[in-house]
Order: sequence, then C-alpha cells, then structure tokens
Amino acid sequence: MQKGYEKTYDWVAKLLHDCDFEDAAKRLNLKQPSRDEVSVEFLGRTYLVNKKGVHLTEQNIAWSCKSEGFDYNLKSVLGYYVLSEANLDPLNDFCVITSFSGGVFREGDSGDIFNNALGRVYGADYQKFCRVAEKLGMVFEENKSNLKYTWRYSMLPKIPIKIVYYEGDEEYPTKLQILYDKTAILFYKFEPLAVLNGCFIGALAAIGEL
Repeated sequence: MQKGYEKTYDWVAKLLHDCDFEDAAKRLNLKQPSRDEVSVEFLGRTYLVNKKGVHLTEQNIAWSCKSEGFDYNLKSVLGYYVLSEANLDPLNDFCVITSFSGGVFREGDSGDIFNNALGRVYGADYQKFCRVAEKLGMVFEENKSNLKYTWRYSMLPKIPIKIVYYEGDEEYPTKLQILYDKTAILFYKFEPLAVLNGCFIGALAAIGEL
C-alpha cells in the first residue's frame, strides 16, 4: 500500500504533465535546459522537473537525510514551486513561518523540534555553522549583537530566507530561527510550505554532519 508521501508525489507528478514550463521558468527565475523542463537548485543539489516528475540529477554537496519519506516530500514541494502561479518579487520583509498559519500555530509549537535538529548539529559550534553557510553561498548580514548572527539565503529563487543564530549561554540554549519573506505564502499554501521548511532543516542538519 502506498504511503501518504508517495501518493502526494504521484499527484504532483500528474499535475506537472500539464505544466507550462516556459512560463514557469520566466516567473520563477528557473533555468530551462529545454522547452519542457526546468532545473531547480536546492542546498547543493540540482533537480530536473519535467512532465514525468522531479528527478535528482546532480549533487555538488553529497548529503542525505534518513527521515522516512524525505526524498518524496522534497520532490513534492519542489514540484509545487514549479506549479505555482505566483508572479511577484520578494518584499524583503521577513517573518516566522507560523505567521502564515492564520493563527492556528504559534511560534514554538513546532519550533522546538526544528531547533533541536539544528541545535544538535550547530548549537555548540558557531564556526561550523559559518563554514556550512559559506559553502552554501549564504550571505552574512551586519552583526548588531555579540550573541545574534544573521545570514541571508535564497532557499528557492523567489523565496529568500534569513537564518538567525542566537548563541546560547548558561541560562538559554543556542537557537536557530528561520525567517521567510512574507511573499512565500503566495507561492505555497501553508502545509507544503511547512513541509519545505522541514526538508530544509533536515538537509541543513545533514550537511553539518558531513
């Protein structure tokens, strides 16, 4: 019996059969190797998206995530991005992902789980995080606090994010917070955006363990 993440991917793949890839490439700033396909970069990987689905074609950084269904979930949300009908540029105004939930979730409802994944890998070693950030092409923003460091990154071409690293002390543990441009919710509904967020965090943790 197919699992939920497999059914979701199959559904996305069927939708891609009718996708206008030329239009998607123009609106979403994607490379287009040929008329009926586009390529999507995600954390050192290159995926080819065409009428048959989403396919991993290249790994500049050879990471893997062991969580069940990860690869299906990631391919699904990359397919969702290509299928998006949004046509706008980022506002460069950022917020936590729970702000998109319409009040259903509050910051911290799932943040502890995500923070544990990143904190376990990077919490005691900011220099390790810096090395990974630079390897991925993140851009460091001016530091206004000795214990708070902000890095900017394009998760997808029109979805910029900020990663804020709050260095821990004797009273508070290290915290990593991901902020999304407020237009992200116009490219994704909340649920697939949350899945994308989980995939990004899982992959970023996996890269730190290489």
